[in-house]
Amino acid sequence: MYNVGIIGIGSISEGYGDPDDPLSYCHTGGILYSDRVRLAAVADLDPERRNLFKDKWGDRFPGLTYFDSAAAMLDKMSLDIVAVCVRGPMHHQVTMEVIKAGPKAIFLEKPPTCSLQEMDDLIKSAGAKQIPITVSYSRHWSPHVMRLQELVQQEQLIGDVHTVIGYVGGTFLSFASHTTDLICQFAGYNPKSVMAQGHYRPDETVPTGYEGEPVVEGVLIAFDKGIKGIHVGADGANGGFCCEVLGTKGLVRAGMYLPPFACDEDKTPIDLSQYGMPEDRSVFTVAYGQIAGHLDGGPIPHCTNDHFKAVHEISFASIESVLSDQKVDIPVANRDRKIFANG
Repeated sequence: MYNVGIIGIGSISEGYGDPDDPLSYCHTGGILYSDRVRLAAVADLDPERRNLFKDKWGDRFPGLTYFDSAAAMLDKMSLDIVAVCVRGPMHHQVTMEVIKAGPKAIFLEKPPTCSLQEMDDLIKSAGAKQIPITVSYSRHWSPHVMRLQELVQQEQLIGDVHTVIGYVGGTFLSFASHTTDLICQFAGYNPKSVMAQGHYRPDETVPTGYEGEPVVEGVLIAFDKGIKGIHVGADGANGGFCCEVLGTKGLVRAGMYLPPFACDEDKTPIDLSQYGMPEDRSVFTVAYGQIAGHLDGGPIPHCTNDHFKAVHEISFASIESVLSDQKVDIPVANRDRKIFANG
């Protein structure tokens, strides 16, 4: 069992979960129902949040240690995995502190950073210590979505992929990046260029030193091998956080909140039950299982290192394209633009 410490008590670390729900959509719930990791410590500056956490989850984690700062937790505890769940503008600073402490792995909430230069800093610093950083594009780890990914990429269920259409609105970094990752999950993590449209919310308050975060209207992503990604800035007929994968021999529809679907080139539905579709599990249980498996010597987890870098490059390229009304090549030249991504 690997020891986990969580920095930041909030919605995604525990608020979206229920101790009695094995499908809880939060870090704490995912850890609770995992047989690979255990929660050893949590840290938050707010004593009320720590008390609420203890009241809700404390009896499920005997011996859990509570800290009033990340620094104290990192100084006192020997942790294998550290989950960084603070607000986006704090990600760079806190994650650099975690890297200095030297855990075996880092699980960082999205968006990873508010600028590409900050991302470059994290990747360089963590790489020097051989610490993998996995970014929580959490819907990626839906078991049936990952099985569809295997069927498409490894078993050629629908032939060669040529287009992936993803659906979700919201801001590029704080929200829509889930769907950007979903597009990459089926198109590959080798983006070449982006052309995007978006708009800014007129009532957004942006602190000094940051720029506002635009909302997705539409994005065209050019990938390696001629594959096209299309990000539609709306939920579409099947709801948000889903995608349609078009291949030379059929179509797959995938998303955390959708039943899996596939059809052949004649639009005849494919019976997916013959392909061993897995039972549902908490996406966080699956993610922590991948991280633990990597620490055991297994493959690198999904959404780690080069993969989250590709997603983040697409997001920032999209913002550059919105501002310039031009196609933007990847890697993005402007590494210093700092966006108030408070997700």
